[in-house]
Amino acid sequence: MSVEVIKEKIFQFLSSSEPEVMAIKGEWGVGKTFSWKKFLKDANSEDKINLERYSYVSLFGINSLEAFKYSIFENVIKKEIIGTEASIDTFKNNTSSLIESFGRQSFNLLKGAPIVKSFSPAIETISFLSLNSTLICIDDLERKGKGLEIKDVLGLVSLLKEQKKCKVVLLLNDGEDGLEDYEKYREKVIDIELGFAPDPEECASIAYSDETPAHSRLRELTTSLGIRNIRILKKIERLVTLSLPLTEDFEPEISDQVIHSLVLYAWSYFCSNSNEDIPTLEFITSKGYTLLGIGDEEVSEQDKKWQTTLQAYGYQLNDELDLLLAETVKTGYFVEEDFKEKASNKNQEIVASKSEGSFSEAWRLYHDTFNDNGDEVINGLYESFKENCKYITPTNLNGTVSLFRELGEEDKATEIIDIYIESRKDETELFNMEENNFFGDIRDQEIIDKFNDTYKQSVTTETAKQVLDRIAGQSGWNQRDEVVLANTPIDDYYHLFKTEVGRHLSSFVTTCLKFGQFGNASDQQKEIANRATEALRRIASESEINKRRVKKFGVSFEDA
Repeated sequence: MSVEVIKEKIFQFLSSSEPEVMAIKGEWGVGKTFSWKKFLKDANSEDKINLERYSYVSLFGINSLEAFKYSIFENVIKKEIIGTEASIDTFKNNTSSLIESFGRQSFNLLKGAPIVKSFSPAIETISFLSLNSTLICIDDLERKGKGLEIKDVLGLVSLLKEQKKCKVVLLLNDGEDGLEDYEKYREKVIDIELGFAPDPEECASIAYSDETPAHSRLRELTTSLGIRNIRILKKIERLVTLSLPLTEDFEPEISDQVIHSLVLYAWSYFCSNSNEDIPTLEFITSKGYTLLGIGDEEVSEQDKKWQTTLQAYGYQLNDELDLLLAETVKTGYFVEEDFKEKASNKNQEIVASKSEGSFSEAWRLYHDTFNDNGDEVINGLYESFKENCKYITPTNLNGTVSLFRELGEEDKATEIIDIYIESRKDETELFNMEENNFFGDIRDQEIIDKFNDTYKQSVTTETAKQVLDRIAGQSGWNQRDEVVLANTPIDDYYHLFKTEVGRHLSSFVTTCLKFGQFGNASDQQKEIANRATEALRRIASESEINKRRVKKFGVSFEDA
């Protein structure tokens, strides 16, 4: 049944004064409650609600019939303010009306009784008696408390209809456990049962109004992935709404990439655990040029399905902005400074890609044809690479090198690596593999080795003493500090420890040794500890007193 038909039936139900019970059933998360509230508000604005009062009650955690009755009473509001929640003021109004109905003297008598608790059920019962000709929505039937039986809920619903002349709507999840009594008694109680099963396009239309930023694009993308869960659609809306103001100073391709990636990542992160056909976020963010058919990586049958899904969505490569967006989906917030840095870098690539002879245009020779044009692809990429390497990311370098190697162009592969390093050697952190290859997108060993060598040469301007002066006794250091310490010769550590006198000495030694004690220590961190340890062993071998001095740092006599 389409959403429009559901809306029409709800409007007919609301516009009649005849006591009736309507049930709206559907899968969890498809927007039953969201749609009911929206349609109710729309009907109210069009003056199509016949009854004057309305109460919305969630059964979540309600453990008794009396508590359920009282909850209906305390949530009653006038139809004029539908769209707002019940409040202290509405409760006061309900109570005032109740006192007027039963007489202030009798109510004050109950209120002033010496043991108020004993009269609580009576007050709740009197409150329930005031519920005449009221529109009531009962939600979360399957989440009721253990002390409340569904058959009792349905019995009360029948009473509300038959004796109190109320119109009652039940919202429940289809296929949930514990609804056996509903199925057993529904024929006696339910007058109308609507199956709420909107398709992805209808769900997007429910979730995104015309006021939603980029609503047309969002509806297109979420529909293409088949997203029907309203909560997830609203999470996506929130993230997109937060992100778009941050993209205003960039090319329009940046905002579209942000929307495109956020929709995919949110769908993956929130849905993949319950549906194995949906690729995991880890899978998406770890995929590089294998999505383009480049590389010899073994691909499982499940991975093939996931790759087909990503290709159908138009998703090909991760970049630094994408990885930041993936992290944002997990945390739920943006770090504005980081976002603008990654977006600015990507923006430069986009500006460059619009120029004549751009690298992106050269890749079209690979993507857009099945012609046997291997030489043309290689030459086009080679010439464009030399012109545009300033705007090419290390990941794109890796993909180009991999393609060259697979097409038998080993010399050109090596040449463009060297061209890249030479033209960008002043960008020291670009070659930091520890920071920039976290997801392993750069796999070509020649690139890794040459980047590591370049980075080491560019950052080893400080001495070990200068680094230790700065970080000893501190809880923080950076990758450059590790490179300096890992490349300091054992002889230099020996001379440093021998010449350093005073309290700094112990701090220098313990700082170096701690690098090897981390539970997940990297090879580079272990190398720092190993070199420092070798220097200490040499010192310990020089005299009996130095053996004992070294021992206090955890280096044994046998090691010495």
